[in-house]
Amino acid sequence: MLPMDAKKNADSYSYPNGMLNSGYIGGVLRKPGDGMCYIQQTRSENHMLPIEFDPKKTPLPRNLQEGDLVFAICHAFGDKEGDQRVVRLRSISFEQPNTMHMDKRYAEDLLRKWGTLVHEAAKDSGVPSSIKRLEEQFGRPEDTQKRLDAIDWRVMGLNRNATNNVRVAGFIQAKSLERNRVGPEGKPLNDRLVVLLRQTKDADKCLSIRWYGKNLQPLADKLQRGFAVSVSAEFRLDVKAIGAPDPETNIAPVSIIPFLQAKDFPAPVPPGSEFIKVIPAWAVELFEREARPVREAAATATSAETPAGGDVDRTALFASAFNQPEQ
Repeated sequence: MLPMDAKKNADSYSYPNGMLNSGYIGGVLRKPGDGMCYIQQTRSENHMLPIEFDPKKTPLPRNLQEGDLVFAICHAFGDKEGDQRVVRLRSISFEQPNTMHMDKRYAEDLLRKWGTLVHEAAKDSGVPSSIKRLEEQFGRPEDTQKRLDAIDWRVMGLNRNATNNVRVAGFIQAKSLERNRVGPEGKPLNDRLVVLLRQTKDADKCLSIRWYGKNLQPLADKLQRGFAVSVSAEFRLDVKAIGAPDPETNIAPVSIIPFLQAKDFPAPVPPGSEFIKVIPAWAVELFEREARPVREAAATATSAETPAGGDVDRTALFASAFNQPEQ
């Protein structure tokens, strides 16, 4: 668990690799286990967000039960499962959400539930039939499944900016743009741009970040290998059915790929920015591969355009190195 002074200073836990990496996930606690739990934010259990944690260093609070609201401060890590790039969240602290994580609808629903219990506890006041019905519908049963069934996902009203927000910064390792995508029923789909953001020496640990939109070609053109950016994103699951539903349970098998979905365009990170506090030695390889063609082009331009007297046309060299036309 984070000490109180660390919670007040986000810088103390937001730079695990010298680069910004901080996530905040809130929702309903599901399937708490030894080193793994889930946070549910919607009715669909297929989209429950997996959260890893160290049972010794960052255990779940003892007073939390399945079905309670929980808030996790996390770090994001990239990984590979076969040919798929995935993102994992590892909690460094669990807490109970505060009122700022919920919207007005949730507050009204909570007030209504408390009203039910207060009327029940009031001596000699009697309980109106309307309140009894609310009690039956919104009471807090001890049985876990009954408690989960009592959750009204329509009024959960989670503040997505507060309960699903991952902020990261790093160097672009690679990118992939898919255009003219078509869905299973032939329906046109938005473009998808996938960027691998690198924060560690191991390139297999890159964070997979996605953008969806109607025309992402201009954005893809701007993002070059080695470019340093910061991104604000949500932790999401790409869930796809991979088989027919089971005849007995009516549940279809699915594939689940955790990823980060960007909320906005990435922001460039200039040298000296607070988003990248350490310049790693491994980052040089990102620039060596990009710089080699530039050096070769510059050398070719030098040998071809150097006059007999040995003077170099510097304007031509600059244009060749940075792919700019001569003025």
